[in-house]
Amino acid sequence: MKGVKLFKIIGIQISLNYTWFIVFGLIVWTLSSAYFPSTYPDLSRSTHLVMGFLGAFFLFLSVLVHELTHSYIAKREGIEVKEITLFIFGGVSQLTKEPEDSKKELKVALGGPLSSLVLAFIFWILFQATLRSPHLILFTGLLWYLAFINLSLAIFNLIPGFPLDGGRVLRALYWRKTGSLKKATRIASETGKWIGVGIILLGLFLMLTGNLFNGLWFVIIGIFLRSAAEGGLQQVVMKEGLGGVKVRELMSTRVISVPPSLRIHQLVEDFYLIHKHIAYPVIEGERIIGLITLKQVKEVPRDQWTEKTVREVMIPMREDIILDPDSEAVDALQKMIRTGEGRLPVVKDAKAVGMITRRDILNLLEIKTDLME
Repeated sequence: MKGVKLFKIIGIQISLNYTWFIVFGLIVWTLSSAYFPSTYPDLSRSTHLVMGFLGAFFLFLSVLVHELTHSYIAKREGIEVKEITLFIFGGVSQLTKEPEDSKKELKVALGGPLSSLVLAFIFWILFQATLRSPHLILFTGLLWYLAFINLSLAIFNLIPGFPLDGGRVLRALYWRKTGSLKKATRIASETGKWIGVGIILLGLFLMLTGNLFNGLWFVIIGIFLRSAAEGGLQQVVMKEGLGGVKVRELMSTRVISVPPSLRIHQLVEDFYLIHKHIAYPVIEGERIIGLITLKQVKEVPRDQWTEKTVREVMIPMREDIILDPDSEAVDALQKMIRTGEGRLPVVKDAKAVGMITRRDILNLLEIKTDLME
């Protein structure tokens, strides 16, 4: 969920995924060219455009409030939240861990829909207050839309399919009943996948009956929901399987490093073709200063291999390409997935003390998952 970092609220980073800009433009266009002109045909084109822009802006502000409520409750329950990212289908709060019990899960899950219902009620009250004032028609139309859309947001999120809030409520209830987070997640995820299929079929029906635009959105949302439901289950299985395992338990302490002055052709001949690793830490003196991967090497034109040095093409040392030996293996795997790197150095006091690969972690996960079934 990479994107543009905006600001922090209650210590939580608020970001916009790049897909947000696409959907923001689509919503502005839809509201200003279709919804508001058909509802308020007597208003001017410029007024419809202003209403469309404000409608889209307050919609995403409502989504932000929805996610902030989830995050605030999570923090109250001792679960840290690093970031909230707004993207094409709404928003996602990045919790550092799953709730510890079903009661906390239920509180966090219900917070978002309840905040949307409160917003819907507030906007409806304001709509009623402006209803008798013809000169406030711009705000009347906008407030009615925002009341309706927040009510819709609350109802949609309460659909009992994981990872929607309703699916999390369903998971919390089954978790309380079975005592197993994994079993509860499997039930909620299966429900979410079938709901996703139902939304896809509804979208196809709308497309076949001539409602192409809305039908396409339903199909995309259904595909996303089905995929997210599968991913949610995989994440829980992964966290259960790797729970308590530290990076130091899986890393290889045999660190093959390269000096920054090494030419690329020498790197290929003496390291890639000999040791066959995809990434090497770059060491100067005793300190690690970067990481050189096969991707960086491939980006250098072959006729420059005798000129370019490792220092010129390496990834400079930064937090997202190194691991601490005492960090959790599941966090290491998530960092690898985020960065796209399959092999990362383990660093202590600026020195490379080991290397760990995605395959090391996944092999253990596969073994422990098979033993637990």
